[in-house]
Amino acid sequence: MAALILGHGLTGCTSPTAEPAPKVSEERGDVPAKIAWKSDEVLVSDVQVSGDVAIAYRRQGPQMEVIARNMKNGKQLWKDEALGASDFRGIAPDIKIVEHEGKNYVAYLGTKTGTYGQLKIADVCNGKQYASKENFGYWGERPYICGKTFCTEGAKARKEKFSEYQYLKFDWSKKRWTEKTTNQTEYGLQQGGSWLGEGLIAYWDDSDREMLSYSKDAQTVWKRPYEQVFAKGFSTTRRWKWDTVEDNEDILLGYGSHAKYDFFDTDNKKAVYRAEDLSKFVALDAKTGRTLWQQNGVATSCGSVMPWKISATGDTVVLCYYDGGKQTLTTTRKDHYRTKTDDLTWKAVGIDSKTGKRKWEYRLSDPLEHFKTNEGAGTPMQNTATSILPLDEGEQIVNNSDGSITPLEKAVGANALCTVERDSYYIYSATLGTKTPGTHKASRDSYFTDAQTVCKRGSWKPTDAVPNVEEFRRAGFTHEDVVVLSQVEGMVAYRLSGASQ
Repeated sequence: MAALILGHGLTGCTSPTAEPAPKVSEERGDVPAKIAWKSDEVLVSDVQVSGDVAIAYRRQGPQMEVIARNMKNGKQLWKDEALGASDFRGIAPDIKIVEHEGKNYVAYLGTKTGTYGQLKIADVCNGKQYASKENFGYWGERPYICGKTFCTEGAKARKEKFSEYQYLKFDWSKKRWTEKTTNQTEYGLQQGGSWLGEGLIAYWDDSDREMLSYSKDAQTVWKRPYEQVFAKGFSTTRRWKWDTVEDNEDILLGYGSHAKYDFFDTDNKKAVYRAEDLSKFVALDAKTGRTLWQQNGVATSCGSVMPWKISATGDTVVLCYYDGGKQTLTTTRKDHYRTKTDDLTWKAVGIDSKTGKRKWEYRLSDPLEHFKTNEGAGTPMQNTATSILPLDEGEQIVNNSDGSITPLEKAVGANALCTVERDSYYIYSATLGTKTPGTHKASRDSYFTDAQTVCKRGSWKPTDAVPNVEEFRRAGFTHEDVVVLSQVEGMVAYRLSGASQ
């Protein structure tokens, strides 16, 4: 999954009006950027920038830490232990920041001696905890942003005993976490569902059917069976992603995957699927839930295009999709199976986000050969105006809106920004020394967003080289004078303005 590296629009450590808007660098594109500083740590989240503070999650033994650094020199400002939480569905750690009375606060699930964990809200600038009138143990989900405050779901813990599962919201005026009333809690959550983002919730109804609901201000706008939105066999137990087209909240864009229950949950020794039936991309009317358009067989990776890094700008969505081929699953022994893929063909397409009309379409090179060549390679980072696609004649830059083509070497420097996968590992979901309840732990290896780094153009293999300033601009950093990348082995700050001096 591609990462959102910087938190744009977040205020500094004093007042919202204290910092002027950043100036666009006047440097020439062929001038190398300068490394301002590096940190030595294993990051497990994107870096968010708030004023003069760069903040992220990093690995700390079997747990995590929130780490905040000075943007100017990389020096540590503060840190605090954090837990993996009970996000058993694999929700990646992500720094959540809300502004309140001129200050920025980060919410996270911290550790607490003698109990499972503790909900914490800290000043981004100095780590000072927001004064709360309650000090209870807690086990549940990491806090997320809801309106102008934080919400979470879980159970309070007292002497290793849990209260009923609750939906909590932080009340700034009362300085405490308060339980949402039924009217304040989305119907899908009342049914034990989970957030998918953008007001969407997945839950199972009384007939054991997975549902998708959409809410505004805690009121359900519509609900539909999940399989009706996508197709029979699709479920959130497999990969999914939801987003909107830039600031247009009237259109919901969703990616879903086939769960293959007819193979994994049966005694069948073999199953054959058409490639175009294993995934789907949909655009929904947010007001009604009506499907505006859909595309079957969406590929998980294709040049710079990935469905969970939805390439949508203005009125165009760029997707790669399979239009031929099959996947065969065969059981080899208990709990082991073999996957074989044959005769894959695919295309890239630019789609009008409102109407579904195809603006342009290209046949792509052999997908199996593409995957083989790019094994272990990074994924190039692109701004939202263009995509890098593996066309028959080789990788090219394609304009998302009109499909016009530019040779890769004419638009991309020798070293460019890219993303690479982070190693997954198990994050403990309760304070060390306490027993994690149930089966929900931070179960399995935790899922992380991709790291950002620098890759060689074409091979997209990671390199220690420093890119030109223009590569940061091309990747979408059009106004920043300092960019902090969340690399695998720490934060790296690149100075763009004054780089030629």
